[in-house]
Amino acid sequence: MKKYILIFSTIIATAIFFYPTTSNSNSTGSVGGKTGSPMDNSDCTSCHYVVGTTVSTTNITSNIPSTGYVPGNTYTIIANLNIFDEKGFEITCEENTNNTKTGTFFNTNPSTTQLVNNGDAITHTAAGNLSNSWSFDWEAPSEGTGDITFYGAFITAGYPIGSNDGDLLTLSTLSISEYTPLSAIGEHTINKQLLKVTDLLGRETRETKEINKPLLYIYDNGTIERRIVIE
Repeated sequence: MKKYILIFSTIIATAIFFYPTTSNSNSTGSVGGKTGSPMDNSDCTSCHYVVGTTVSTTNITSNIPSTGYVPGNTYTIIANLNIFDEKGFEITCEENTNNTKTGTFFNTNPSTTQLVNNGDAITHTAAGNLSNSWSFDWEAPSEGTGDITFYGAFITAGYPIGSNDGDLLTLSTLSISEYTPLSAIGEHTINKQLLKVTDLLGRETRETKEINKPLLYIYDNGTIERRIVIE
């Protein structure tokens, strides 16, 4: 009898040792800090067994104009993952100089998204893991923050669903510049001082109204203008 008990115990111990481990399922949303951003320094692979990793810049879109974000304005950010299987995401935003969290996230669709990581990121909910896109709002940071980047980690469930085994990971980024008002550019232009005027051979001249003769106007900010008076 003792022999059978010993064999049975050995079988159980061996089964436990070789049992395939899978990570915790996050169908209800990311635990936070898993976007792959420089500050997070972690992504979905710490919770999912991932068989494939791709990098893409097309999964995060916004209505921020190409001229850049205006400090204090609120914009809509959309995370896209057009795959039929169960899926999820987490997105955060960091400024590019020191990689600290920046801007303010607003959860505009609580049935499909939720705030995580002390409000510095947003992720899906259990009801949102069948969506192909998730939208939320983001308020731009204060003036002088500079260029910023949205970092997103997108996970697609492998088979069998819910096992966290054989998942696919996509890392995505969206970089945005801070808007520079035209008035600021104009002030910079107005304040430049003319240092000298030369001909094309570099010889300084005071004759700035010579006809059909190209001249170079050299300013203290390093800019050079080429002018010619034609009659």
